[in-house]
Amino acid sequence: MTVNLPGRAPGARPAAPATPVCAAPDGGRGGGGDAAPGVGAGGAAQGGAAAGPGAAVSSQMSGTELKTTPVAAWKGYAAVVFSVVVWAGWIVVTRAQGSTLAPVDTSILRIIVPALLLSPVWLRRGIVPKGQPQLAMWIMAAGWGAPFILLISKGLETVPAALFGPMVPATLPLLVGLWDYFVAGRKVRGVRLAGLGLIAVSIALVVGPAALRGDGGFFIGAPYLVAAACGWTAFTIAYRATTLTGLEAAAYMSLYSAPFLLVLAAVEGLHLQDLSLGEFAWYFVAHGVLAGVGSIVAYGYAMRVLGVARTSAFASLVPMGAALGGLAVLGEAPAISGWFSVGCACLGVAAVNGVFGGMEPARND
Repeated sequence: MTVNLPGRAPGARPAAPATPVCAAPDGGRGGGGDAAPGVGAGGAAQGGAAAGPGAAVSSQMSGTELKTTPVAAWKGYAAVVFSVVVWAGWIVVTRAQGSTLAPVDTSILRIIVPALLLSPVWLRRGIVPKGQPQLAMWIMAAGWGAPFILLISKGLETVPAALFGPMVPATLPLLVGLWDYFVAGRKVRGVRLAGLGLIAVSIALVVGPAALRGDGGFFIGAPYLVAAACGWTAFTIAYRATTLTGLEAAAYMSLYSAPFLLVLAAVEGLHLQDLSLGEFAWYFVAHGVLAGVGSIVAYGYAMRVLGVARTSAFASLVPMGAALGGLAVLGEAPAISGWFSVGCACLGVAAVNGVFGGMEPARND
């Protein structure tokens, strides 16, 4: 995305699409529209999209694009592949950790660590950034901050990694599309409408078979994932009212979520101290450093070098990466309907992100 969106604050700079769960937001303007960060991964065309954990998350690192030399292009591809692997891996890691870490433990690592590592960002602009609507900032923090990670962690306790893609990153653009049509009065048509249709099919291919086989575990975890997708949608819509870059949004969402998390940790207690040093280092790097910061920086670089469509094409593969990771690492083999669901989710997110509108490289000016 990089289209001038109605409701976007004056002076907003171009941003990159976000991706599911681990990634950071974007408020795109070209080919698409607003996207959000995330667990990990996906962009949003004209107001909706996502792709990989976590999640969420694309990152608008700068309003200027780098000159696309062959060396820079290869670096861009390496950066986006790194981001996609991290986002898909974050889903698998969160699913695999099981009872080792409680949702509050995961959230502390995923929110507090980035808040500290990205402190130069919010210290430079101030704890309350000038010119940014505070209501929108708090909605963003509630939608994509600590509550989002808590809900994702809880949902993945009983929902397989392969089904996460259709339930969260793919549901985001569908919800944003419904908001745009019924509330904002924006038209949803063409390739974007087809993409939303594929996403609806992907969700049906998950929920229908789960209902037929009486999968209690899925229906225990699914409401948490749907709630996370709703929060991510609120973030995406509120983000349109700001002029924050993706990296700044990630920094402030972590900062604003920190007090809530610290209170929750004091009430519920933490189990991080029960981990071995090796386990703690692994989760610290996986949740806090790679998913919380590294993927955002890498995705922002790829976005500036490769352009929206090329980068989003990779980001839309996060659901498939999570499914393959769940199969390889956890032994979770989806049914045929599950693979079709993941495929529809990837194609739908790609369509909504404007991938099929043209694989243009970044501008050289």
